Amino acid sequence: MRLGIASTMMLTAMLLLAGCDGRSRRASARLRTENAAMQQQIETLQARETELEATLAMVESQHEVNAEALGQMPQVAGLAVSPLSGFEPTNDDTSLRLELHVSAQDGRQRPIQLVGPMEAQVLRPVPGRSPEVIATTTLSPSQVRDAWRGGLMGATYRIDVPVQAASIAPDTPVLVHIFHTDARTGRQLETTASVSHHPSTQ
Repeated sequence: MRLGIASTMMLTAMLLLAGCDGRSRRASARLRTENAAMQQQIETLQARETELEATLAMVESQHEVNAEALGQMPQVAGLAVSPLSGFEPTNDDTSLRLELHVSAQDGRQRPIQLVGPMEAQVLRPVPGRSPEVIATTTLSPSQVRDAWRGGLMGATYRIDVPVQAASIAPDTPVLVHIFHTDARTGRQLETTASVSHHPSTQ
């Protein structure tokens, strides 16, 4: 009898220990995940602080920048609508999302960062008449910066344009006009392309 009671007590203790051990592992895993997320936030904030310090230093010493250095700074030479662009469905059956990917190059055909606002117009071809604007979206300079995407296919700026499904024909490409004002030089840049009715490439 005593042996049975002792065995039961030992089994209960082992189960309690196992439960505690399982909870401890889960708690440790959660803490590691939270710590990694916090560390990433700290690194992001540190990077932004470093960038702001560099920008402030550049502004304060702008008068000291010589013409030769300014002449070597890359400038935006052109825009292009990437073939990654395409249409994506939405929760509303009556609308679609045109996902535009815009790339920018300097004079040596290398990727370059855009600084300034951007506008995207979507036009529907009309036989015998000028194309009709069916949708437009404007991004502020900060939104343009957040629109940057990097991947195996290169760096692009993603612009999402809501489009009414009834306004386009699946067998007819739409025209896209992209306008960008370069905040560094004040120059106006634009490009035009056609986008077929196919899914975008993420």
